[in-house]
Amino acid sequence: MLEHRAHCTGRNGSICGDTFHRVYREFAFCNWKKEHLCQVEPFKCPACTPDMLAIAADGNRKQYRFKKSKGTDEQSLFDGLFIAQDAQVSAFVDQTRSQMTIRTGHDVCGPATFTAGRETSQKSRAKVDEEGLEIAVCRHGILLQGLNHYRGEIYAYPLFLQKELAQAANIKFFCMDLTCRYWPYLEKMAEKLSELQPLTEMRPFLSVMHAKAHTGKCQVRWGGRNQDGAGNTVGEEVEQVNSFLSRAALTTKYMTKSGRADMITMLAMGWNNRKVESLHKTLAKRFVKITQRAEKEAANLQHLQHDLNITLEDTEQWIEDVKQWAATGKHGAHSSQEELQREID
Repeated sequence: MLEHRAHCTGRNGSICGDTFHRVYREFAFCNWKKEHLCQVEPFKCPACTPDMLAIAADGNRKQYRFKKSKGTDEQSLFDGLFIAQDAQVSAFVDQTRSQMTIRTGHDVCGPATFTAGRETSQKSRAKVDEEGLEIAVCRHGILLQGLNHYRGEIYAYPLFLQKELAQAANIKFFCMDLTCRYWPYLEKMAEKLSELQPLTEMRPFLSVMHAKAHTGKCQVRWGGRNQDGAGNTVGEEVEQVNSFLSRAALTTKYMTKSGRADMITMLAMGWNNRKVESLHKTLAKRFVKITQRAEKEAANLQHLQHDLNITLEDTEQWIEDVKQWAATGKHGAHSSQEELQREID
């Protein structure tokens, strides 16, 4: 396209794709340096900084890179800006692995087996170098930080992001699709590594959509819809970002290591910029929608209490009974979603 445009304007000569790609990265880097001088931070949400209600972390296995795409060993222009430095992540993973008893296999919640959840893992793809990305976003969909996968989706990766982000912001909820298995792992690591103790002050949040694959007790105890103070947080915001980043997977998997890191960082900055520009409209729409929904649900609750001839105290007691039932874990009398529904009825 560029060669055709040049030919139409009377210029001759071919355009080298590799050179043009490098020039574009350098141009984007210069723009970022200019914004940095103006104290613009591309990976912070203006609506929830420094006090963040919730962040969500999840992996993207489509953002891998083939080993044959080695290229030169030049350093990334945006080294450490969005994608954490591999040396720091590797050192943290080795530290956590040294504190645990090796346990292989996938984690299970009721009848469901989750391939993305495990404490340890070996490299699963022989022909690739980076196996994917682990990214963290806030509840407004702003990208905060990411890191490269080298061992599949293990718990040490979201733990690293949680630790790094906790140093820069006061976070109340940490959202994951395997919270019921990740949180015991976090508590176990915090007992052995004192620097992780502050992370246990956050509250676990099981993503709303992924909770449907968990048992009834798990949904009641960990589900985001049952967490006081979580509001209308969904915990699935990272899925929207993954959908966007996956579109570039066809090109980034053939790039050099530094080229892939720079391209993903530029895509992330572009996504955040568009989010921030429309954030005021998004928040205004959310406010109107949630206000209307709160009024509707309050009216429904009053009608239900009237029809069943129960008081607010009865409702609160029932909620406490259900929470206590869910806290019994595997030793309780019920374990399936159908049994939970019978308990509610």
